[in-house]
Amino acid sequence: MAHLGITLYTPATHPDLGAIAAGKFPGLTNHVWCTEDAIRDEELSEAMQNILRHLDYAESFTSRVYLRVRSPDVLTELARHDLSRVHGFILPKIHDGNLRAYMDVLPATHVAQLTLETREALSEHRMMVLRDLIFQESWQGYVEALRIGGNDLMNVLGVRRAPGRTVYEGPLERIVSMLVGVFRPYGFQLSSPVYEVFSDLITLAREVQQDLEYGLSGKTIIHPVQLATVRQGYRVPVRDLEEAQAILKPDAPAVFQMNGRMCEPATHRRWAHDTAERATLYGLLPPSAGDALHYLPALGAI
Repeated sequence: MAHLGITLYTPATHPDLGAIAAGKFPGLTNHVWCTEDAIRDEELSEAMQNILRHLDYAESFTSRVYLRVRSPDVLTELARHDLSRVHGFILPKIHDGNLRAYMDVLPATHVAQLTLETREALSEHRMMVLRDLIFQESWQGYVEALRIGGNDLMNVLGVRRAPGRTVYEGPLERIVSMLVGVFRPYGFQLSSPVYEVFSDLITLAREVQQDLEYGLSGKTIIHPVQLATVRQGYRVPVRDLEEAQAILKPDAPAVFQMNGRMCEPATHRRWAHDTAERATLYGLLPPSAGDALHYLPALGAI
């Protein structure tokens, strides 16, 4: 399953949409042109015209471009135009009660990422209903990923994240854990919300590591200054790649130890696959002083 990568949100009224998508910030995986919360109601017409204007120069895009639509009507209007260089759509504020309105007008040539950012996303029951609805309607092939809308969920709770605290060090930790449990075992990918204090790269770096521990496979950023920190966080330690490769070997023992850890292909294969893929996409972290690789073909005594 492909890593979702790094996603930058930009208001669809921004004058440099095309330049950003064409590589203005090297290493950016996805670029979202937002017609929803990032613009005011009266700016919607200007935003739509700006999107179409920049799509005329789409041949040079190096990032996957997504359009975050404001409503099913906006999706319908955009779908009347040539969107062959648009990878997919970001659907806002999705729950089981409104997804059908979007899916009924989603072009068959495009995928959708569903943003979980309303009070329904705080309910495990409603999220299970949403998941089951996707399978019931055979929409899973069109649902590329689920995006966790951190700021909107904080707004539902009437709080704001404190600077210096990761999303896992506040009221959303339980919600993230629940969403991972509801969707990940069924093959859905989830991406992590933004850290809005873009001047605090130390906390962002900690959060990226926690994202990976929770199984989230993509990060949303709101400022280009955050890009390098996320890319660095996605690099794979040499030791982890060595273990992943050993686990993925067809003739790997049923259980062995490496780097002081138990490796069991039956239970670690999915981690190993994701780790190897991330290493291919983002590269390796050099071993730190004192790191030594030790491989034993059988677990033996611990």
